[in-house]
Amino acid sequence: MKSEEYFQIIAKENPLIFLSKHICPYLVGTQWDIIRKCALLMGVTKDRPNMRMRLHILLWGGPGTGKSEFLNWYQQKMDGVLVNSELTSKTGLVGDARGKTIHPGLLAQTSGSILLVDELDKMSVQDQNGLLQAMEEGEYIITKGKNRQAFKAEVRVIATCNDIIKIQRPLFDRFDFPFKVSKISKIQRAEYVSDIIDSFMGKNSKDYSLVVKAYLDWAQNAKTRIDPDDEPAIKKAIKDYILNSDEKIEGLSYRSLEFSILRIAYALALLERSKITKEHIESSIQIKDKIIKNFYGNSS
Repeated sequence: MKSEEYFQIIAKENPLIFLSKHICPYLVGTQWDIIRKCALLMGVTKDRPNMRMRLHILLWGGPGTGKSEFLNWYQQKMDGVLVNSELTSKTGLVGDARGKTIHPGLLAQTSGSILLVDELDKMSVQDQNGLLQAMEEGEYIITKGKNRQAFKAEVRVIATCNDIIKIQRPLFDRFDFPFKVSKISKIQRAEYVSDIIDSFMGKNSKDYSLVVKAYLDWAQNAKTRIDPDDEPAIKKAIKDYILNSDEKIEGLSYRSLEFSILRIAYALALLERSKITKEHIESSIQIKDKIIKNFYGNSS
């Protein structure tokens, strides 16, 4: 069977559900279900001309919650580039402008990749500013005297932190998927004992990460759009959510809410290689609303 035929079978099975369960599968707890789905959506996105479509993920929580394991899986299985924020410098992350020539840094060198930022809250203000430009604009500018040089840096970011207070608000707003992750309860932990033993004994140990990666590469090249006939229903769905939401969304910027809903719907459509419909918008709203409840309900 050709790979394209296999991918079409996956698409019929709902790729969001079918493939997301194979992302870092050994992390236990129901909180990871939606995080896996959002990671899959992030993986299929790339920018359109003059429009940021890339999605970004932030995992906030204490030690022992699985954040580092998630990053390590992405480094090993999805070719993610791991960065320890505490060890970075502005020169290493953004570039070097100390000599006669401006040299690009890690952000430019990893353009098009998934950037895994560990302990974002320990990153310097200067590095946070460079990351902010890359996440939003897909490029950043280094200035040395009269010389200004732009470097392409279309990275998709998965970041972790222990303290969100130390992350600049503009940078935090660029994360479409902020999550508060916690240690799982004893009851939930006990429910996964059978799965852990099966994993230890080598049962159900087939690695589907290559399938996930190949499908994302395939789906990423799809074309999607909103048909004019669907626009009224799409606009109404977003407007109704804003007016009727039980959550305190007043503090969220347009890029954090409305544009984020559209980016998520765009990713959902890419996964299915279809046009963007009202159903994609409604699914996107459900995902975004769950994230808002999870994060803002736990961050106060």
